[in-house]
Amino acid sequence: MNHAEEIWKTLVRATVDKKHPWRVVAFSTAGAKGPQARSVVLRAVNMAEHALVFYTDRRSQKMADLAHDSRVALLFWNPRSNTQLRVCGIAKPETSELIVNGFWDRIPEYARKDYATLSAPGDALVGDSLTYDFDTARMNFVVLNVKVLNVELLELKREGHVRFRCDLDETGHWIHQNMVP
Repeated sequence: MNHAEEIWKTLVRATVDKKHPWRVVAFSTAGAKGPQARSVVLRAVNMAEHALVFYTDRRSQKMADLAHDSRVALLFWNPRSNTQLRVCGIAKPETSELIVNGFWDRIPEYARKDYATLSAPGDALVGDSLTYDFDTARMNFVVLNVKVLNVELLELKREGHVRFRCDLDETGHWIHQNMVP
């Protein structure tokens, strides 16, 4: 059994099944102010590039953290199967306008307001309501690719836990290693 392939298939499923527990993931960075973690939504999987795709706002603290250190750690948890997946990789914004526009076109009009606020995400709210500028929303939208370098899966089972790691080698192949749980 190719464990890395099974993990990638499950990640692909999480992008299309809105109720899949791996759809929302803990995304951790190490910025100038120290480690930070937040929940993000897995938007797409690029198996050929070994990449996971997320959306963010260019003004977010996440982007400042990535400018400081592009290494990220992701944590997925499935309570139904008691399975934890840890992923380490390098995050970079997508540079192809064609690709970014393709993702932007998929975002419903009502959700574009997330990128249209005049203030940056996390800024103090002045007054009682937000002000939006929909003309600037697209320029605030970032497609973030995480090039996966390794994955580590831990499955908690009564009959005995299972743990393994897969590392991406320089030729683009996954090297599997069973581990002590």
